[in-house]
Amino acid sequence: MEIGFEICKWITIVLTIITAPITLWTVVTTLMGLRKPKELKKLEEKQHRFAILICARNEENVIGNLIGSLEKQKYPRDKYQVFVIADNCTDSTAQVARDNGAIVYERFNAEQRGKGFALHFGIDKLQENHSQDIDAICVFDADNLAAPDFLVEMNHALCSGADVALGYRDSKNVHDSWISEVYSIYWLMLMRFYYTSRHTMNLSSMVGGTGFAFKLAALGEEGWNTKSLTEDVEFSIQQICKGNKILPARKAVFYDEQPSTLDVSLKQRFRWMIGGLQCIPLYFSTIMKSVFGGNKKALDLAWYILFIPATGLAIPLNVVAVVGMMLNPVLSAWALPVMGITMAFGYLLAVIVAFLTLRLENKDARSMKRGIWLYPIFMFTMMCVALAALIHPRTEWVPIVHNSKYTIDDVNIAG
Repeated sequence: MEIGFEICKWITIVLTIITAPITLWTVVTTLMGLRKPKELKKLEEKQHRFAILICARNEENVIGNLIGSLEKQKYPRDKYQVFVIADNCTDSTAQVARDNGAIVYERFNAEQRGKGFALHFGIDKLQENHSQDIDAICVFDADNLAAPDFLVEMNHALCSGADVALGYRDSKNVHDSWISEVYSIYWLMLMRFYYTSRHTMNLSSMVGGTGFAFKLAALGEEGWNTKSLTEDVEFSIQQICKGNKILPARKAVFYDEQPSTLDVSLKQRFRWMIGGLQCIPLYFSTIMKSVFGGNKKALDLAWYILFIPATGLAIPLNVVAVVGMMLNPVLSAWALPVMGITMAFGYLLAVIVAFLTLRLENKDARSMKRGIWLYPIFMFTMMCVALAALIHPRTEWVPIVHNSKYTIDDVNIAG
């Protein structure tokens, strides 16, 4: 019993030492999200010429609605063009996109599957054929919808010192299920307590897969070059290590279709975790070189890519701690009460964060009661998925089917 207790004690100490700095930094940055968001101050007057790039794989059901929302932009129509990368499609995605006025490039490559490869292909096409006609590229997923002011606000962000700007992700199918509700809260939480808080601290944000724009010059000579399952994380790391600035454009609203089943949600988040873990060997040394080269903003990146393994270690840390207490005659009586109190505190804290997020972001918390109370379950499964990724880092890319028929008019009426 004594040996078992000592083993558990030292495992707990080691895991705590590993995860404590990451936890502390998370608390600090989260608290900064309570402050009033900083406004973007325009530094130049310019109307950027946007290439709007949509990556789509078998998205015939939704892509027309996205293009329709882009046609309703308040930005000058001669200042943007819609391009669609029909990536390994076996349906009529390409034809639907053409029928809606987009320029379509079709890509067929069974070996290289995933959005990163599609973006590489698409951006190469833009640079080959349209580099003289564009100043910036805006990336969307096919299931998105863009609010009428989206490009106006993205242009404002790029005129305010941003090399890269990320839009404000809202949800178009909030109430489809409890999963879609907690996803909606999750994205709002990231905007408030990750992206906005870092802007407040004069740090760079990270792009979130879709609804972001960047100046063409930000790519540099290497162009788009990502290798992991999370091309957005890679791109962000590359930009920050180069000294470029990523800012949140909080008024550039777009709507995203959220998963509505737990099965799809777990598959998606597993892919996120695997991609994040892939970035550690790919970029940790690059990040450290950037930090020691004087780029202090890159230090936050080290926290970001280590957060996933730290999240995965949270479960074994707590389990080992409780087992250790049970093996100690003095502490054994406290083991289950301590575990219960810890779980109750964690649950309550997650509920408070969810509620606070909705209030700070001016959302109707009363209509999101289900999502608020189940948000802790979502976050617990996030830890489980992170642990699974550490144990079994499978790298297969799995597409997600989108079927929502919402248009931008439907979303505006609902909002």
